[in-house]
Amino acid sequence: METHSAPIGKRDLLAALAAVCIGLSVPLSQIGISYTTSLLALASAVAILHPNRALWLSEAAGCLRSPLGIAIGIVFIAWIPSLFLSVDPMKSVQVWFRSAAYLCLGSLLWAFMHNNPHSLVLAQKVLIAAAVVSVLLIAVNFLGGTEYIRALRFKEFVEGYPPQVMKLYAAPAACLIPVLICIGYRLGRTILLGSLAISASFVVFAYLTGGGAAVMGLFFGAYCVAITWLGRRYVGIPIVGMAVMVAVVAGWYLWFASQTIPDHADFDGYPVSPYTVDRHRQIIWLFVISRMPDAMWFGYGIDAINKIAGAGEIIAVLKAEYLPSHPHSWALEVLAETGVIGFCAFIGALGIAFCGACRKAMSGSSAGLAAVGLFGVYFGSGLFSFSVWASWWQLVLIILWAIMAAMPRGTDR
Repeated sequence: METHSAPIGKRDLLAALAAVCIGLSVPLSQIGISYTTSLLALASAVAILHPNRALWLSEAAGCLRSPLGIAIGIVFIAWIPSLFLSVDPMKSVQVWFRSAAYLCLGSLLWAFMHNNPHSLVLAQKVLIAAAVVSVLLIAVNFLGGTEYIRALRFKEFVEGYPPQVMKLYAAPAACLIPVLICIGYRLGRTILLGSLAISASFVVFAYLTGGGAAVMGLFFGAYCVAITWLGRRYVGIPIVGMAVMVAVVAGWYLWFASQTIPDHADFDGYPVSPYTVDRHRQIIWLFVISRMPDAMWFGYGIDAINKIAGAGEIIAVLKAEYLPSHPHSWALEVLAETGVIGFCAFIGALGIAFCGACRKAMSGSSAGLAAVGLFGVYFGSGLFSFSVWASWWQLVLIILWAIMAAMPRGTDR
């Protein structure tokens, strides 16, 4: 018995360490995006070292045989031509492999949590505790008026404008809201009240930072949750609701594509089109759209469109490039960099993911409803900011989705 108790203790310790890393990863992204990637890398390493790794690796591999797994596989195959036609092939290949590796990581951590209910609950509780810490750090930065958080980022202490400093974290904080509410709903009334208070704080925080992307993400998330909730009684509402939303977004992009980039001479007086956030964002989008016909079918290569001719030209009035790093819209980015072929495959996979979550939600699953909200917040905010290829931004979706998917159906009240 003495020789048997040690391995059990080791297994419990490893599982607990992985769960803590998972729970900390997204809330601590406000301290620095390297925290998110490092914590999830450690969680994956610990899971692989665990004696039960064979079971988890087997279940993770089984994800490839699911409808969503097959759809994602088709997406990565559809993206292969853009790797060879890329204006920066080495970078495109690197990002392609990295994105695939992150999805494998997410599948492994899902299998770990799915087969370890205690570790799943621990990860959820740690996530809530880390979210409380995030709220406290946000309050310190806003009320103190200086960037105290730089000390935690191991950077030199300087005076800063809090809303601008914290703006990057607004969208991840918004993504946490449906997850926090779901966890609170499952763990009891006291935790639910705490989760609602944290969520309210994140909403206020997103507004104070002036992060239009996060605010729009919250709108999309609320809309998706509302039509899915109503779908529990009237099945056709989610179908009609999503069709309307897709038609409106696509119609707006088609209208926007008809606009022209202003000359430098009259740039100051150029009006900002509705819902484009700012004048520079409008110029970025118009530039990307104007270059799409030259690489319509397979695009310019994954994470490479900022290398095309004219992208680095400086707009004198703004003292900024026409295309600094990425298009600030996942729809334009995927379409321009992987072409019509890659974009259609990507949209198809998103549709399958959303329909799966929607069906679970309509059957009464709180995790399914939270996944629908996460889907809306993430891709809604991504229409206006961030690169779809950014490591930390991909991991925010992957790990939160894994937590939702690992929740057992029977725990709904």
